[in-house]
Amino acid sequence: MTRTIKTLALALTMAIVLPVLTFAQADEVFKVIACKGTITLERTKKPLNVGLGLNATDQLRMEGPVYLGLVHKSGKAVEIRKQGIVSVKDLLSGINPKSSGMDKLVGFVVNSVKGAEEGKNIKSASVEMSLNVNKLRLISPRTTKTMDDEMTFTWHGSVDGKPANYLFTITDANQNVRFKKELTETQLAVNLKSLNLEKDRCYYWSVTQTNAQVPSIESYCLYMLNDAEATSLSSQVQTLRQEQNAQPTALDKLMLGAFYEQNGLTYRAMSAYKEAATMGADIEIFSDSYREFLRRTGVDYETMKMLVKEQK
Repeated sequence: MTRTIKTLALALTMAIVLPVLTFAQADEVFKVIACKGTITLERTKKPLNVGLGLNATDQLRMEGPVYLGLVHKSGKAVEIRKQGIVSVKDLLSGINPKSSGMDKLVGFVVNSVKGAEEGKNIKSASVEMSLNVNKLRLISPRTTKTMDDEMTFTWHGSVDGKPANYLFTITDANQNVRFKKELTETQLAVNLKSLNLEKDRCYYWSVTQTNAQVPSIESYCLYMLNDAEATSLSSQVQTLRQEQNAQPTALDKLMLGAFYEQNGLTYRAMSAYKEAATMGADIEIFSDSYREFLRRTGVDYETMKMLVKEQK
């Protein structure tokens, strides 16, 4: 069966696609992640922009309907929607002044948001190929590392536009079938733990429309993390969540999505970015960031439009 395999290399290179912008000066306490409305930095009398560093002594003038998303060097996200003069010093109340090692993550978020602003009108390189609305598209997960016991696989469309019968398979690198199922739905939850898949191995999932006699041309890698890596990442996720709000905000979800993406966990990243876009529906940068993430992971333009539309 001919297929285009999206290897683990894509997931492993995600973290180096975007240059890391850390806190440039010791006295910077926040980075601007998102802003909407008229917001002026008093010491410069200039508008805020994404990536700008704020000091503890800074004051902000916020006029009209506004939104400001900041991230502290500890990883703590702060959202502000009130008008008037805002003192950065007041925002530091209750925030751990020490860095928790999340400064590189903050830099990753800043650069990804900048990329989202710059790339919002850029179509996927595969746009010409994606104009066939009946194309069978594998949606999620893309190539990803995973430490999940269960994953939900989704795909879209049939080759000929008619009701379809699908064959879902998971194979190893030697194309030995480890799991298969025939179905008519376009979504399937699979208990990976029950398949006894080996750690530090790549397995591939694919879907074939059996009643169209058209072979699957795509498959994506599921890289099973070993226990040590899974434990380390789980600990880092816990540290990040401890810095987040009791009721997570759109900005919290954006940070979580960036963490997962930076560590190759694109399955979890897609879910977190989508939640951020849904929760922050009135702030364009969240849907732009979700769209840019989809583009970075190779989602074709037509599928991207469909996914971004679904979250609204």
